[in-house]
This record gives sequence, structure tokens and C-alpha cells, in this order.
Amino acid sequence: GRLQNKANLMSELAKVRRVADRPPGAVTEVLLVIDATTGQNGLSQAQGFAEATGVTGVVLTKLDGSAKGGIVFAVEEQLGLPVKLVGLGEGAADLVDFDPDDFVDSLLADAIADA
Repeated sequence: GRLQNKANLMSELAKVRRVADRPPGAVTEVLLVIDATTGQNGLSQAQGFAEATGVTGVVLTKLDGSAKGGIVFAVEEQLGLPVKLVGLGEGAADLVDFDPDDFVDSLLADAIADA
């Protein structure tokens, strides 16, 4: 794990990315894993890591808990980063492709239930 405010560690990640991009024709996917329970702090993390490593997408974990996943909108709108995968449990099979329609349906269902 790294913190986005530790400049020397972020520099190391940037170097790893540069080395990974060296082979001709290499396609490098850089996914940032964000805990859905971190809330808007996740946006600050995403900004720091995106600047250092050229993040290409987000994996949002712990979406099965009480977190609403509002970070989905923030990373897409402010950073242009797509959410590619979501964690809906603790097992490997619980890591699934992100479906925006299912996500919005879930948010609306929760809002209706809370009303």
C-alpha cells in the first residue's frame, strides 16, 4: 500500500509504470483499487495515483456493505476514470465487471427503501 501524499513512494510507482511501458507494443492497464467506504477521500487518492502512474481505471471494493459508492460518480466526472470492476464480497468470484445500470438501479432501490 502507498499513500498519495508520500512523494518518494509515488515516484517509485511512476518509475514502475515507465519501465512497464518500455516494450514496443506493450499494453499496460493500471487499475487503482479504492475501498468504497473511504468516501470522498477516495477521490484525493485517485488524483494522486492518476498523476503518478496514469491510472486507466478503478476497482471499487466493499460495495456489498453499507457504502453507497458515490465515489463512482466523482472519479468518472472529475478524473475521467472508468470503474471497471466492483467487489461485492470477500471471494475472488465476488469481483465482477461494473455494470452502470445495475449500480444506478441499486442506488434508486436504496433511496426508495429509505423514503
